[in-house]
This record gives sequence, C-alpha cells and structure tokens, in this order.
Amino acid sequence: MTTMATDVDSLPQDLLVELCVSIVSSSPTPREDIMRLRASCRRFHEASKARKVGRCMPVRRERAFHWLDAKGYFAFLRSCAECGNLEASLILGLDEIYNRRRKSLGLYHLHKAMKGGHRVAAYALGIILLQDPQTQPLGVKTLNKLAAMDLPGAPSAHESLISGDVLIATCRREAASAMRDLTWTRLHLRPRSPCTNRLCGRVEKAGKANRWSGEESYRFCSQSCRWTHELYEFSELI
Repeated sequence: MTTMATDVDSLPQDLLVELCVSIVSSSPTPREDIMRLRASCRRFHEASKARKVGRCMPVRRERAFHWLDAKGYFAFLRSCAECGNLEASLILGLDEIYNRRRKSLGLYHLHKAMKGGHRVAAYALGIILLQDPQTQPLGVKTLNKLAAMDLPGAPSAHESLISGDVLIATCRREAASAMRDLTWTRLHLRPRSPCTNRLCGRVEKAGKANRWSGEESYRFCSQSCRWTHELYEFSELI
C-alpha cells in the first residue's frame, strides 16, 4: 500500500484527473467507481473532485440509482451539473418540470444544457415551450434552430452526415427515453385541430436520409403546423 501511494504521489495531478475521467467514462457503475477511487488515497480523492471528472460523468448509466435512493441520485446529478455536465442538466430540468412542478427552474436547467450544445435538451426545451400559447413562438424558434443544427458546439461527425429531420427524430427518441426513465408523467394533449390546408401534413416521397432513418417525411403549410405535429409524435412515445 505504501509503495502504491508513493507511486501515485509521483504522478502529476492532471494525469490523475485524466485517469479518473477514463475510468468513469468506461465504467458501467461510474459513481461507485469514483467513490472507491476517493477512498483509495489522498491524491485520487483530490483528482476525482476535479470539474472535468464531473463534467464527463456518464450520469445516464446511474439511472437505476434513482429508484434506490432518489435523494442521493439528485444530489449526485446536481454535483455533476455544477461541473458543467449537460446530461445532468437535462435530467434535472425534466425532473423539475414534470415531477416537482417547478417549471422556471426546469427551463433554466434545459436552457443551460442547450447553451452548452446538448441537442436533446434543446429538443426537450422546444417541445415544452410549444405547449404554452405564450411561449409557443419561442418553442418554434428553438426547434427550427435545432433542425438547422444552428446551436452552440460543433456538430458531431455523425450529425454532419444526417439531415435536420433525422436529427429531430433521434432527439425525439432520446428525450422520450429520458422521460420514461425519470417519471410516470405522460403528456395530456388536446385533440389536434385539423389544418385548413388540405395538403398540410401529407406524407412526401421519402428522400435518401429518410429512407435511411425509417422516418416518413411530411409537408406542412407552416412551421407552427410542423412542430405541432412533432409535439404529438413525441407524446406518443411516452
């Protein structure tokens, strides 16, 4: 043990931080592993508390912890969110809105994640804003920017090869999955009012990107109709 401690003491702090990041990134139980590291020696205890470790923590892998110790789980999420973990901010935002009924705080978390470039948080924020007539124009604007991939942060290599519609479909599935992991709440939407334009909502001939994704492509008479359709598509997944 003394030899191991001496070996660790000889390593630079930034290398220890990178080791912690590597461990949590590949671990199926990152929270437990980081706690073991903290207990192993003083140097790892310090390194594991670096902001980069919290920022890189794959918090979705700890969703089973939510049902075992909800208080501890959300304390863990808040700690990660304070380090800039965008996924933690997404989950906190959804929890505040749908479980705790604190919409303003939930929107704050989602907006924070969106500003950091989190696509699913931007989608969730847009969908939530769409449901209130007063914020519906902002919801349309948010989803338009997402579909155009006009958000902070560079698109991933995968995103650069896909269309906006495919990105929206991917975000829809991931946002619905996050909702199902977190809450039993379901969206209760009013019956959809048909558009006066008979061509609005018609299925178009699938393009190459749509054939690849399995998503149908629709024609809409306005952005409002387009995103209202998306809201109902999302509600069917949760």
